[in-house]
Amino acid sequence: MPHARPPRPGGPPPAREAVLLTRDEALAAAVTRLAGAAGCPVRHGPVPDVPDVPAALVLAGSDATAAQVAAARAGGADVVVVGTAPAAASWWRAVTALGADHAALLPEAEEWLLDRLAEAAAGRGAPGRVVGVVGGTGGAGASVVAAALALAAAGHGLGTLLLDADPVSGGLDLLLGADELPGLRWGDLAGVTGRLRPDVLLGAVEVSPGLHLLAADRHRPAAPLAAALPSVLDAARRGFDLAVLDLPRAAPLAAEAAAGCEELLVVVPGTARGAAAACAVVDALAPGAGTAVALVGRAAPAGAAGLDADTLAEVVGAPVSAWLRTERDLDTSVERGEGLPRGRRSPLAAFADRWARGLAAADAGAPSRRAAPVSR
Repeated sequence: MPHARPPRPGGPPPAREAVLLTRDEALAAAVTRLAGAAGCPVRHGPVPDVPDVPAALVLAGSDATAAQVAAARAGGADVVVVGTAPAAASWWRAVTALGADHAALLPEAEEWLLDRLAEAAAGRGAPGRVVGVVGGTGGAGASVVAAALALAAAGHGLGTLLLDADPVSGGLDLLLGADELPGLRWGDLAGVTGRLRPDVLLGAVEVSPGLHLLAADRHRPAAPLAAALPSVLDAARRGFDLAVLDLPRAAPLAAEAAAGCEELLVVVPGTARGAAAACAVVDALAPGAGTAVALVGRAAPAGAAGLDADTLAEVVGAPVSAWLRTERDLDTSVERGEGLPRGRRSPLAAFADRWARGLAAADAGAPSRRAAPVSR
C-alpha cells in the first residue's frame, strides 16, 4: 500500500473543481463521464464572477465566451477547449480566440483529458522538484549521497522518488537493502513513451514511508532506460514533491537528465585528480541556465594530501554545498547491507538532514503532490 503522507502545516488545501463552460449537452455528458472516472468534481455552467475557490481546470466548448473563460481562469487554471472529432475550422478559431492552453478532440484525446482531470482532482500545486546527483569521478560515492538525500527528504515529510538513472548501475536497491522488496523496476517500463500517469510510479519499490525507488533491473539490464526517462521524470514532477536522480557521469542520457534538474550536486573527492575529473563532468553535462550546480566535497583521508573546500570550489568553478569528512565505517556498513548511517555523528547524515530540512521548509503549506489513482 502506498504510504499516506501526513497533512502539511495548516491542514489540507481546499477542495477544487473543474469548470465546464458549454451549452452542448452531448459534449457536457462526455466530459462529465470522464471527470467522474477521474474523481474530479465539475461545475457546469456560465461563470460570471471569480469563484471563492479557484478552478483547478477550465474546460470550454467552442460556444463559450472569452469573458466566461477569463472569469473562470482568474485563479491561474489552464484552459482546455474540448470538442468532438471531426472539428470544423470554426472550432480551431475558437481555440485561438479563447486563449486556450490546450485543445482536446474527443474521442482521440480521452486518455489525455482523463489524466488532466485526475491531476486537477489531486489538487497539486507547482510541479515537484528534480535534483540530480553525479560523481565527479569514479568511486566518488554519488549513489550513497543520492540515497541519503532521498531518505532524509522522506523523513521530513516530502513525497520522494529515488531514480537509479545509471543504465549499468549495480542497483540502489542493494545499497538500501531493498533488493528483495516487490515493486516496479526500470525493466517494467520498457516501451513506455509519452505521458505516464503519476500513480504508476507508486508501484515502484517502497523503501520506507514516503520514499519510493525506481531501481535498475539486473535481470533485464538492456531495458531502454533512456527512452522511458523523459516520461518518468514528467510523471515524477506531477506525482511527487521531490525526485532524486543518481546519474551516470558522462553519457547523453546524463546530459539530458541534468538539463531538467533544478539542482545538480557533483560529489567530488578533495584531491587534485578528483577536481580535474569534476571539471570534465560538469562541462560534459552542461546543465541548463535554470540548474544550480553545487559540489559535495569529500575530504581526503587523514594524513593524505588533498584540497580544501575553497580550493576545490575555485578549481571546479562551483560552490561547495557540503564538505564531508571521511567516515571509516561507511563503506563497510553498506557492504554488509546494514544501510546508511543516520546518526548525528555521521557527516553524510547531518548534511542530508540539513538539506532536506531546507526543502521541506520551502515546501511547507503547498498542496501535497501525490499520485492520484485513476479509475478506468
